[in-house]
Amino acid sequence: MPSGTYATTQRRGAFGPSAEVAHRDRPELSGGTELRTGAFGLRPFTEADIPAVVGLASTVFADNAWPSPNDCAAHVRDVFFANPWRDDELPSWVAEDGRGVSGFCGVVPRRMAFRGREIRVAVSTAFMVHPRARSNLTALALAQKVLTGAQDLTLTDGATPDACLLWRRVGGAVPPLYNLHWIQALRPASCALTLLTQRSRAVRVASLGIRPFADLADALWTRARRNGARREELDLIDRPLSGADVAEHVAAVAAGHELVPLYDAGSLDWLLERLAMDPRNGTLRARAVLRGNKLVGWYIYYACPGGIGEVVQVAARDSAHDALWARLLQDASRQRVAALRGRLQPETTESMACRRSWLRLGGPHLLVHSRHREITNAIQRGSAFLSRLDGEWWIRIATG
Repeated sequence: MPSGTYATTQRRGAFGPSAEVAHRDRPELSGGTELRTGAFGLRPFTEADIPAVVGLASTVFADNAWPSPNDCAAHVRDVFFANPWRDDELPSWVAEDGRGVSGFCGVVPRRMAFRGREIRVAVSTAFMVHPRARSNLTALALAQKVLTGAQDLTLTDGATPDACLLWRRVGGAVPPLYNLHWIQALRPASCALTLLTQRSRAVRVASLGIRPFADLADALWTRARRNGARREELDLIDRPLSGADVAEHVAAVAAGHELVPLYDAGSLDWLLERLAMDPRNGTLRARAVLRGNKLVGWYIYYACPGGIGEVVQVAARDSAHDALWARLLQDASRQRVAALRGRLQPETTESMACRRSWLRLGGPHLLVHSRHREITNAIQRGSAFLSRLDGEWWIRIATG
């Protein structure tokens, strides 16, 4: 374990002044002093560290797809120093040894409410340690430094199995409901072919000749289903989704959950813009769904013709879950998406079950940590409105 002084202090926060916070003394937040831990030190991440962190990412994630280090550096600067939630009390952290930056753990602050009271959330992302530092305690020290910050809740949703082991070691949880991933086939032959090409290079080469036959099979299957819109869906219309839509209606669609995100129009527009700029998964489709003049929900996903469309968030009022889910599937079908894929939002389970979506338990994993047991327990029982919009899924430092 890294050395350092621990203290128990009183902090006034969402849970009142009696909430005890066990954390390290943090002179670095007021005076910029490094915390030395044996052969390495930890300190807050600064803009001057960006080139070193980009170099570390290229070493740790050698197969990333960034066109150039400058592109990666611009993204890092945008995510950590230009995001609308930036909070100097919730910094990202770097580890240094005698040869330079040896580790990094990014933090993006977010705002949520627990049982109606605002709490501070730290989204942990881009956790990486140089191979030369993996024999010491760099990873554990970075994790502990982030988790003992000023936030009420820490979460990450891009974790590997190794990260899960480390997370549990420092007192975190891996909630099963939010680690279920689903896939809904819309064009079964193309879906199967796409999934196979992701696993085998030989199939990727052969798929060029197989694809026309898969398209034909899907056309015949779609015609045979004759999947017309049901009467309750005929009066729905959709239009482009704005940050203001989400900010105004999130309380209604998340009603009944103990933990809900706090959105505002400006930060949501910023985030939707970043999602639209990401070319990896296709074209972003962010649509508000209305019945008459009343907004009943929205969906956000990537349309990838002939491929797998990644779903970012689905939100609906209680009476509209099934109709909104059907609307999403119809839109994806019109975009010629082979299948939709996403992480389970517990409130959508019934609508998905009716359509025989496939479920699997596994990664990338969502992990949570809180000094307040009631927050962790609420997430464990599925009483949190959490989607890919609220974690690190959209931050692509490792992949480009």
